[in-house]
Amino acid sequence: MEVILASASPRRRELLARSIYPFVVVEPMLDEVSVPGEEPATFARRMAEEKAHRVSSDRPAAWTLGADTVVEVDGCVLGKPRDVVEARAMLRRLAGREHRVLTAIAFARGGEVKGASLSRSRVWFRTLGDAEIERYAATGEPLDKAGAYAIQGGAGAFVARVEGSVTGVIGLPLEDLDELRDRLGVPGVSLPLAVEAVPLRLRAVQGEVAALAAANGRAADRVRLVAVSKGQPAALAAAAIAGGATELGENYVQEGAAKRAAVDDPPGVRWHLIGPLQRNKARQAAGAFDLLHAIDRPATAQALARHAGDCPSGAVHGLLQVNLTRDPAKSGVPAEDVARVARELRDIDGFSLDGLMTIGPEEASLDEQRNVFARLRASIDELRAVGYERPMELSMGMSGDFPAAIGEGATLVRIGTAIFGPRRRAAALPAARQDEERAR
Repeated sequence: MEVILASASPRRRELLARSIYPFVVVEPMLDEVSVPGEEPATFARRMAEEKAHRVSSDRPAAWTLGADTVVEVDGCVLGKPRDVVEARAMLRRLAGREHRVLTAIAFARGGEVKGASLSRSRVWFRTLGDAEIERYAATGEPLDKAGAYAIQGGAGAFVARVEGSVTGVIGLPLEDLDELRDRLGVPGVSLPLAVEAVPLRLRAVQGEVAALAAANGRAADRVRLVAVSKGQPAALAAAAIAGGATELGENYVQEGAAKRAAVDDPPGVRWHLIGPLQRNKARQAAGAFDLLHAIDRPATAQALARHAGDCPSGAVHGLLQVNLTRDPAKSGVPAEDVARVARELRDIDGFSLDGLMTIGPEEASLDEQRNVFARLRASIDELRAVGYERPMELSMGMSGDFPAAIGEGATLVRIGTAIFGPRRRAAALPAARQDEERAR
């Protein structure tokens, strides 16, 4: 069944690919003007429903999604600025205070709206100087944005705090969209995922990561996205790289090495081994991966260090995995052993300890997730207290819990499903991967 996005927004196309794919884009032709006395929330709802209704009337067999985002301050709607002068005026109005971002969505079919919802988020801007407002306005980015800013773009540096949906602030609240899609029976993502969907989904995740960093008062460049392509064909990994991915993650040495060779290993792309390592694969791992996330004992680091000559930097770079939940199914050292094991790793010639990694708890609340990730951050603080002064990576957070991880200081988030869709079943995996699975 066909799904139509009644919006020309690139940001909405990217976000929608996370929830629904394939879809087509049809831009509705209507004037987005509020009526006298209309409340901002009412205006956003009306616009979303009118967009969906307008396109659905011409394509009645399809599901049509309409959406509208408004920025509200002092009860007034700030739309898209007409020029740089108006953009500067809007940003001055938002500086140093709170505003609300309202994003309405509506699904229509047969020319009739079948369901709608409204996302409400609160955003606080820090105090802004005229020079930084001028620099941002001059980029042209504000001109097609409600309220003259994009939280996932250059204006992320203006944000002090966000309460609510960051994807709603970007332009399409995924939480509300997924709920409405399921309730109405709108088709979701068709599997296996089409190659052309990967760059869209990647950019959506990149935008959400940047927005979450801003929402937590962090610079966007302090959080790097590792696109986890484990269990996926090389064509999808290549599509992610073509779409802008610079960090790729794999769980298995042979599969990852083969995939890296298959995509011609373009310059500037780093490959991460995020799964446990068998010592008999240390030579291959040292030559195939730029960073190994799951070092759980000095013996593994020693085995890798014997092959440090295979690494361009002359050292194997790794992270110490910490098992904060004491889950027997997971690798890693307990938190109380971090400082001791780190000292042992530091004494291994040819091995560089670059930070810590953990896997968050499954089926946990946001508070439980944040508590675990805060404990890993505390372990980094403990290492610094005993003389570890180098910048240290915090690898934590996956598709289901990366917002909590970013809030607690993650510098690397490992995201697979949200970019590539579900992994293939074991029977469809490459023979080398199946051999590695059996060896464990």
